[in-house]
Amino acid sequence: MDAYRGRHPARAAEYCRRVLAIEPNHVDALQLAGLIHMEHSDFTAAVPFLQKAAVLNASRADVHRTLARALFASGSLEGAAVSARRAVDLAPGDAEAWNVLGLCLESRESDAARACWDKAIALAPRQPEAYFRLGNLLRRNRDFRAAIDAYRAALSLQPGHPVILNNLGLALQELREFAAAEQAYRDALRQQPSLIEANVNLGDLFCAQSRFAEAIPWYTQAAAINPDVAKVWANLGVCQHRIGELSAAQSSFDRALALSPTDPQLLVNMASALLAVPCYLEAIELLRRALALQPQLAEAHSMLLYAKQQTCDWDGLDTLFAQQRASLARPDAPLVVPHNLVALPYAPAELLAAARRWVAGHIRPRPVARPMPNAQNGERLRIGYLGSDFRAHPLANLLSEVIERHDRGRFEVYGYSFGPDDGSPERARFARAFDHFVDVRAETFEQTARRVRDDGIAVLFDTSGYVIYARSEIFALRPAPIQINCIGFPGTLGADYYDYILTDRFVTPPGQQSHFAERFMYLPHCYMPGDGKRPIGAVPTRARCGLPETGFVFCCFNGSYKILPDVFGVWMRLLREVAGSTLWLYETNSIASANLRREAERNAVAQERLVFAPRMPLADHLARHAVADLFLDTFPCNAHTTANDALFAGLPVLTIAGETFASRVSGSHLHAIGLPELVTGDLESYASLALRLAREPDLLRGYRARLGQNRATHPLFDTAGYTRDLEDILVHAWKDYRASKLGAESRS
Repeated sequence: MDAYRGRHPARAAEYCRRVLAIEPNHVDALQLAGLIHMEHSDFTAAVPFLQKAAVLNASRADVHRTLARALFASGSLEGAAVSARRAVDLAPGDAEAWNVLGLCLESRESDAARACWDKAIALAPRQPEAYFRLGNLLRRNRDFRAAIDAYRAALSLQPGHPVILNNLGLALQELREFAAAEQAYRDALRQQPSLIEANVNLGDLFCAQSRFAEAIPWYTQAAAINPDVAKVWANLGVCQHRIGELSAAQSSFDRALALSPTDPQLLVNMASALLAVPCYLEAIELLRRALALQPQLAEAHSMLLYAKQQTCDWDGLDTLFAQQRASLARPDAPLVVPHNLVALPYAPAELLAAARRWVAGHIRPRPVARPMPNAQNGERLRIGYLGSDFRAHPLANLLSEVIERHDRGRFEVYGYSFGPDDGSPERARFARAFDHFVDVRAETFEQTARRVRDDGIAVLFDTSGYVIYARSEIFALRPAPIQINCIGFPGTLGADYYDYILTDRFVTPPGQQSHFAERFMYLPHCYMPGDGKRPIGAVPTRARCGLPETGFVFCCFNGSYKILPDVFGVWMRLLREVAGSTLWLYETNSIASANLRREAERNAVAQERLVFAPRMPLADHLARHAVADLFLDTFPCNAHTTANDALFAGLPVLTIAGETFASRVSGSHLHAIGLPELVTGDLESYASLALRLAREPDLLRGYRARLGQNRATHPLFDTAGYTRDLEDILVHAWKDYRASKLGAESRS
């Protein structure tokens, strides 16, 4: 009768109805009716038939086993376990009964479930189910290597099974064996193109490697198979956003929200994508909705804190910071992008712990040996710069001339770009400056790492750190013998696969070494270079800049996220005490500008005394510094490139130096330009000196004159000297590395 069911299911169903109409207690017909319902995934309807069959013939192990599967599938775990145990008791040699019992026990007693599947394998080593179930258990327990072995054993018995291949891909992906995982998913889809899980997983795999364009077709296919899965639309939207298809991304997000308006994690994921656009107000609204649904969602708290920083919305900021700080101190702390922490008042030890946690939880590096030395004495040393910002970006203001000035007699210089090609003059200049310049956006992490290794790069610089387009996974694959955290990120990256951080003794005094994963690579002066070829345009009038013709102009062109209430409070005090003065700020976004005007009113300062400078070409931006009187720095995240720009343009910078890397960068600049007196140690000293400089024009003129004179005599803008110092340090590091490697080989 069971075989008849397989060949002619409709006839089998009709046969069951007729038999049961005549003989309601016919055990085989009852079991067959249950099986027919199960084949249509109607497990709830199957259960009564199978329960009746089990009561009528309590000694039939196969009936109890089938009942257990139906109960399990319908969510009745306790009843399923009872039936499965009865099947095992009746037929201890029935491997399938042990498989079912393992399923019933897995969620509560994983060790007992594993024992069941081991028993099933011992009884029937040529049946694949136990290997498959065991693989799933091992994967959920994060024993991925053992899970892979189990899945492959199952596939050897049932080659080409799409679900087993899909789950094999999941385990391989967890081990970051991306090529093998991709092959497993593709093999699954060749067998069953409509397997939505494999389509989604292949999309996820490409997304994890920043291969967003490649991920889109798979998410699109998954959405076509089942358009009612919110996560698929959300992931599709993220990928569309990352490749610049903003309208399509918004449509996908709208579909996701319509399907799952109360999923907190979905709301957070969508907010993250919106913050990157940026669409701050929309992102904040989604985060508030997520927190209303799940008030303890740490990721939403941290993201809301970041959004409030960007928009200078300080209502509740202290509470959000306290919550984030407390959550980061827990052993089960959530992952927070380290870049989001540098403008907040964290201690150096806290920043290191958060960065290490990010590396362990997000990058998840595996031990990889450094490549062997390959540059011989007398050969040019090959150095590479890998990053996302070889374009119209602050990095161009700093690094372009260094690349141009590298001594080609000693160095061969490679550039690897994984950021946007904006077609700008800055991009073209970078492309000309490198001996070899490659756009690696379309490559996987492994492909780029292999490229770097094949190019024989001895020293590889990470010029980006944890930015939006970050590809730290490339460095985790150890493509170069020496890897350096350089310029782009103001602090430790928390990873042992970076050997050094490029720094100086002011930014990171030797006593700070314990708070960095990287060793300090000290330059003799400021660690940050400056492009001495930056053009400066014609100086505009104050009126053209929207400033009053008279009165003192305090200036800060830092990003809005660096402005915090304590420093802003000092600025407002200065405006109240210096009659006719103006605060000239950079307009990062209109929401922040509106909020800062509101905060000024709260501080009894007319909002008209805040003037916002729009974005403009670099030459014009540098030129407008001349109409300001004093650059007021932020704290605890200083001006970095903005300080370099201001000093290059001749505008004195007043700063506060704290304990963290990010809080000492402007101080390093001022020491290197010969103006250490403008470095203060606390808010009160900062406020006092700012007021004095505003009230004593001769004192300020003296600093401005010294700044102009020192540009030609001090090291800050001596790019040729900076490059020579950097090269000497690199050669010394390379010689040390070769000596240690070759010495280790001779001892082995």
